[in-house]
Amino acid sequence: MKNLLLSLLLLGGSSALYAQGSIAVKVMDVKNNDGKIILSLYDQQEGFPSEKEQAFRRIKIDAEKGDMSYTFTNLPYGTYALAVIHDENNDDTVSKNFVGFPKEKIGVSNQTKFGKPSFDKSKFELVSSAPDIRIDLSFLN
Repeated sequence: MKNLLLSLLLLGGSSALYAQGSIAVKVMDVKNNDGKIILSLYDQQEGFPSEKEQAFRRIKIDAEKGDMSYTFTNLPYGTYALAVIHDENNDDTVSKNFVGFPKEKIGVSNQTKFGKPSFDKSKFELVSSAPDIRIDLSFLN
């Protein structure tokens, strides 16, 4: 009986350590149906916003003109930042012009117009209530 009680207490206590939530993302102003929308969710500064191998979760969905939605589920509570690319030519990267500026639409959480997006400026907390993140692809370019 003691072992059963101890096991139940340990299981109940460990569920708090692995609390999970979801993040609802709305990608606004997708300009056409070409290619994919790539959503990269980072839980660390390293690699943000462009090193896809460093992303905690990364998904690709078919682009649809207008507004699109996606929900990341079963995420541990913590700090995250989101980067979104409209990969129109479907080459799995952000195409750039000769100066190095993106030719494809991009966006990040907590968008800012100036300078390269940083994890610190883009981060948000996932706690008991699920955040709704809006990425406007017409905002930066």
